[in-house]
Amino acid sequence: MKTLIEAVHVERREDGSYFHPALVNSPDDDSAVAFSTWLAECGVEVTRVWMEVDAAPLCGRYMDDDTDALKEWQPTTPAGQDWFLLAIFDTEDDGPVAYFVRPAPAAT
Repeated sequence: MKTLIEAVHVERREDGSYFHPALVNSPDDDSAVAFSTWLAECGVEVTRVWMEVDAAPLCGRYMDDDTDALKEWQPTTPAGQDWFLLAIFDTEDDGPVAYFVRPAPAAT
């Protein structure tokens, strides 16, 4: 059964991270390919917003161990229509990132 991913009210965790409820159905495989395939099967396209690009001063604070910076970050929604938040988290290697998704265009 295909997982339906729709916009929901965002309630961030105490540390500032967020994970859309539909992510409980994502693959156990940690590979980017498996995750991208699963998102495509769910009928959404995805884009990422990196804190380093979106909010450099906050990112600097975060990298200096100011954990409040992730809580304060309000990622900029990508240009275009229908984007909604899928996740906000620290990648550990590349810093904080926000994933946005929207319904994929219908195949022609």
